[in-house]
Amino acid sequence: MHESDHFPESRLLLSRLTRQARLRQLQLLLALQQCGSIGRAAEQLGMSQSAATQALTELERLLDTRLFERHARGIRPTQAGQALTEAARGVMHEIEDAAETLAAMRLGASAALRLGAIPSAAHSILAPLLARFYALHPQVHVDVQEGEGARLVSLLIGGALDAVFCREPAQLPASHAFDALLADEAVFIAAPSHPLAASRCVPLELLADARWVLPTSSIAVRDVFERVVLARLPQAQWFPVSTVSLPVLESLLAQPGAVTVAPRSILPGLGHGAATAGVCVLDLLLPPEALRLAPLGVAYPRETTPALLPEMLALWRAPDA
Repeated sequence: MHESDHFPESRLLLSRLTRQARLRQLQLLLALQQCGSIGRAAEQLGMSQSAATQALTELERLLDTRLFERHARGIRPTQAGQALTEAARGVMHEIEDAAETLAAMRLGASAALRLGAIPSAAHSILAPLLARFYALHPQVHVDVQEGEGARLVSLLIGGALDAVFCREPAQLPASHAFDALLADEAVFIAAPSHPLAASRCVPLELLADARWVLPTSSIAVRDVFERVVLARLPQAQWFPVSTVSLPVLESLLAQPGAVTVAPRSILPGLGHGAATAGVCVLDLLLPPEALRLAPLGVAYPRETTPALLPEMLALWRAPDA
């Protein structure tokens, strides 16, 4: 069967969903997946069990597909049910965001901005930028989603975000632009109690016995670990965890001999330089070009740029920024 053969069927199902499905049924799908029981899902939504059963039956009849199946301890989604539930989660998330924005505007917000940010950009660019922006625009509602760059850029292209603070995407449609804002580099960090914390010009080989906390494979600094560290320390050991969570990272770095490689831009989120700083930067003997990362910046649509975004970026570029 060719892909084109699916189109009439998909159009039929889409037509049924848009004409007859209800948001309450989408809420029910999420509750059923979470609770694993019609009774508990109905209670969570303030419905009777019979009403929940009827709503699910109507949706299954509408799609001519079984969405949930019974097992010894309740119900679980079928493959079709899982696919529809994931789609419902995205729809409900967008509706929740819209409701929050509308509520803010009803309560006096003069405008709204929907921004995405990867963790390093959130700490090094967006946090200080928003502080300056709100001093001038206290009535603007800003919704910020923090996450992985590829997912946020996908939301931007789909129109769910107005701008994304990230590294330059490998592929960005011609309808969108990227402005670089901040140079960045990889640094090696450890707990202040690390034996090499106060040393200067440390050869990488002195970390042969270190236990590494791996960055997740989806972020730029992981390439530095694989290209620089593993090339010189092929027997390197690491924790069976890869993370971009700063609390998790700090907790793992407290383990004896633990080190990691991270963007310098993430250091404000770790409290580096504060009296209670939980990490320190190791002074390693490595060429700067080996540690250079793509700059952080902002991606946005060329034709539908929110009016307030250029003003926000002007604050970043101002001499006293």
